[in-house]
Amino acid sequence: MWGLRGALTFSRRINFKALSRFAARGLSSRPIPCVEGHVGVPEGVMDSTFLKNDMKLVCEYKADSCFTAVGCFLPAGAVHEYPQERGAALFMEHLLFRKTRCKDPDDIDEELGKIGAKLSTTATRDIFLFYGTVPSWDFEKLMGLLAEIILDGIICEEDVEREKKVILRRLEEMEGNFEGMTMDYLTNVAYQGTNLGRSVYPETCVIETMTADTINAFRNRLFRPHNMTMISTGGTSIEDLQCIAERYFETGDPDPCKPPEQIDQEVYPASLSFRYTGSEMRYRDDDQELGYVAMAVEGPGHGNCNDHCAMTVAKDFVGQWSLADAGYKNNAPYLAQCAFGTNMCHLYKSFNVGWHCTGLWGCYFVCEKLQLEDMVFMIQKEWMRLCTSITSKEVARAVNQCKMRELMSVQTPEDRFLDIAMCIYHRGSYQTFNERLSRFDGVSVGVLREAADKYIYDRCPVIAAVGRIENLPDYNFIRSYMYQLRR
Repeated sequence: MWGLRGALTFSRRINFKALSRFAARGLSSRPIPCVEGHVGVPEGVMDSTFLKNDMKLVCEYKADSCFTAVGCFLPAGAVHEYPQERGAALFMEHLLFRKTRCKDPDDIDEELGKIGAKLSTTATRDIFLFYGTVPSWDFEKLMGLLAEIILDGIICEEDVEREKKVILRRLEEMEGNFEGMTMDYLTNVAYQGTNLGRSVYPETCVIETMTADTINAFRNRLFRPHNMTMISTGGTSIEDLQCIAERYFETGDPDPCKPPEQIDQEVYPASLSFRYTGSEMRYRDDDQELGYVAMAVEGPGHGNCNDHCAMTVAKDFVGQWSLADAGYKNNAPYLAQCAFGTNMCHLYKSFNVGWHCTGLWGCYFVCEKLQLEDMVFMIQKEWMRLCTSITSKEVARAVNQCKMRELMSVQTPEDRFLDIAMCIYHRGSYQTFNERLSRFDGVSVGVLREAADKYIYDRCPVIAAVGRIENLPDYNFIRSYMYQLRR
């Protein structure tokens, strides 16, 4: 089923617009504000600086922490691949920590074991992250190992051939993950013909023909210190971070004769357009027992903080539910109350996926084949209620859900690192928890209705459906229910 990607063809008429390069220069050391109505959420002091090679350093120092999470992120996802480099980001995720000029995999594992550290990598459509966690007293040893891996790492042909089997096996396993597969197709269809329409997982034929030269070309072009932002959170101060980073990473200065804009043009594709297209993709498979459907509209990106916050509250207004949930009819979302005891669906999840300048807001659901039409109707009914008749009580419930989820999203050092990295990457600067909670408090009934009317009402949806979907309404029928006649 995953091989279907190679058979899908879309229009390639693209209207590209230049995408400004991410910059984190707006960061500065500042005290954490205490927002009226909130008890201040404790956070460490956030500091930032730059090395001579233009590598950005961001540090959250917590004096009482025994651990430090440190890593880097850079714009090096699937959207930044040249056509001849398709799939390189995925292979880099698997091969980044494999080997250096002086160390083989066993040596790297032995060094990590001695200091009790662990390393991870993550590649998405638009960003690449690598990070690790270590006791604070062994922080310098982990930094030395990271520097050697990034600056002196090598990728051999034999490693690529071995990893091809691992990636292909993962794709086979993902065939059973209908939610992940459907959501991946949804983004492909929504941004067809543009860079954002590229999944991190390429076609099988691309994986089978990948070479070490292709991956190394991608690495040499993007994995440079001046493209990276290093983040540290925990028991290491900004002074220690800067001192150690200068010792290991201050190499490869950018050409002083070239302005940053010219360097960006040489490093990144000429243009990165994220044009949304209201459309659909259906793959009917009667061998499946259920239908798996994701339906969405174009939402705001993280760059539009106020609208993105309002649509996040709207997501929690629709909520989520599954057969495993308890609560009888006491579920707060109206759609969950309708789903309980009616066999209308097995589960549904509202989502708000965002990038810097665009996003997808919608709902994923799983139904019996004859219930799809009813489920689509009920979801769209809730969407229209967001635009017309939502109450202040429902808004208050959704706001509290959002604030609770925001606070619970950071439970480990790795979570905190990812929280800081994604906040800086998407918004250009770090926002404290108190600032985020205050933004949620600013979402009222009027604000939510205005945002819903802007992004949902009379907008063309995008749909991805897999499985027993013969009862899924026609696209034109679904489109016609995206508005209601008003008096």
